Formats: sequence, structure tokens, C-alpha cells
Amino acid sequence: MQQPSLVVSSWRCLAVLAAVLGVTGMAQAAEWSPGDRVVLATHAGPGSGIDMFLRQVQNAWEKNKIVQARVTVENMPGAGGDRARRHVAVQSRGNPNVLIGFTPQMIVGPLNAKSEVTVKSFTPVAIAVVEPMVLYIHAGLPWKSMKDLIAGAKQKPRAVLQGGGGFGAPPSIAGRDFAREAGIEISYTPFRSSAEAVVALLGGHVHFVLEQPSETDQHVKSGRLRPLASLYPSELYPGLPTFASLGYKFRVLKQFRGLMAPPGIPPEAVAYYVSAMERTRQTPEWKNYVKQNELVEEWITGADLASFIDSEEKLYAKVLAEIAARK
Repeated sequence: MQQPSLVVSSWRCLAVLAAVLGVTGMAQAAEWSPGDRVVLATHAGPGSGIDMFLRQVQNAWEKNKIVQARVTVENMPGAGGDRARRHVAVQSRGNPNVLIGFTPQMIVGPLNAKSEVTVKSFTPVAIAVVEPMVLYIHAGLPWKSMKDLIAGAKQKPRAVLQGGGGFGAPPSIAGRDFAREAGIEISYTPFRSSAEAVVALLGGHVHFVLEQPSETDQHVKSGRLRPLASLYPSELYPGLPTFASLGYKFRVLKQFRGLMAPPGIPPEAVAYYVSAMERTRQTPEWKNYVKQNELVEEWITGADLASFIDSEEKLYAKVLAEIAARK
């Protein structure tokens, strides 16, 4: 087994080499192509933000013939994301026909579990978008504003439940920091995925979620959920206040979406997938997906992505240590 320093070193070298290859564009990428089938794996279930991201990638690749191979999305929930991470980083080591959806959970999960399979166990490919977060409540609740929610939480400390994915992900941290600033106590109920948390909210088992419109807006349109505030100004919900406009100053950790690959794949394969994602971002299907879900496009690859991952891993380790110290 490689020593951790060598793993990080080789990971960084590959990220830098991918950046160099990316400069010369598709000529180098065309020297390599995948086999008959490309798997896009994810730790989350169907209907989650990363699941929909990967299905948009799949649709764009197939419809526009960006990737000639058959592309499938495989949901591998379980063990706090460790099942999917190990499938790609360990069982698929060196296999350039397998990719995994990249989300903050890829950083948070191993830190929480103290797993040897960390975000540095993968080959970084690209980050493409950041998903906004909106606070949604069940439409049957009497709260019409954040002021009402806060008043309800003050009446019954810790009785108001926030649902979400694994603890330590951006929604759980944002919910904790919002509650601290508002001077209230809430309880956090983790689910295997954000999609399951939304289902729990629809069933009245939790009181609110902080999730992205891609997973929830259909239920707003059907009248079952109500948005109360957003972390970003929203064209989807005109007039909806942002937390900043309400006076809150808590930090927002990025709910990014992207792709990573197994360790040990050739840099030409990384360049191929970077090029494929660059072409994907120009397709009408992708532009419609970004617009409909109010996504923020953020393109990060190569050495910049390696630096971003370093920074995010350190930030999450600090945040999780702070949380543990307060328990």
C-alpha cells in the first residue's frame, strides 16, 4: 500500500498534468477513448441532486454523441457513501471507464468515518456547477415567513426538525449556523440522501430542509412545499428573501457537482473527460438544465481543482472539529 504522502503526490502530479493536457484541447483527448460502456456512479439515490446531474451528463453525452460508448448511471447508496467510494477508488482502480459524481459528501464522508479512502484517493476531473440552497417547509405548516419558523422553534426548543443528507454536508452546516444566529435550537435528522429527506418533508416527518430547487421545485409547483428563504437571489421564486437580506451572516459551503475518476488511470483519459464536459456545457440540454434549476456554473479543472479540493478538505476538517468540540 502506498504511503499517504505518495498518494497525495501522485494525485497532485496527475491533476497538474491534466491541466497541461487540457490546454492543448481535444487533439490529445482524441488519442484515447473509452470502451463500450462508461459507468457514472453515485453514492446517492435516484432523484438526488447529484443523480440528476449525472443523468444530465448521460443525456448530453448520448444525444450529442460526445461520448461514443454506452453511458449508464449506477446508484450505489449505503455505508454513508463508502460503498460507492470503494467501488470506484478500490475495486475500479485503473479503470478509465468508471467515473463517480463529485459532491461535498466525497470529502465529508471519509472525514466523518475516518476512512482511508479519502477524496485524495480519486483522480479529479472537473467541477461544473454549484447548486443553490433554499429553505423549504411543508405547505401544511402555519409558518409564512422565517420569523414564524423562528417563533415556533423558540416555543419548543429542539422540537423543530431539519432533514438532510449525511451530517457535515453543506445543508447541515448551514442549518446549524442559521439556528445559532437566530438564537434557536433545532434538531437535525440525517437521511441516506437529500432525496430521502425531501420525501420525509413531504410526509411531515421533518419540518424543513435546506435543499436545491432541482429536488424540490416540482413539489412547490404542486402546492406541497413552500420556500421561505434562499442562500442566493432567486429568479425561480421572485420576492423570496435571501438569508443575507434578513440579516444573517453565516458562511455558505459550496454544494458543488462534478466528476472524479479512479486512481491510476492515464492522464489522456482525464483529458478526454475534461474535453467531454467542456462540450457538454455548450449543449442546449445542459443550458436548459442550468437555467431551470438556477444552477451557478463554476468550471474548475486541473491544478485549480487540486487546490480547490485541498482547501475544501481543510475547511471541512476544521468545521467538523468545531462541531465535535461543541458536543
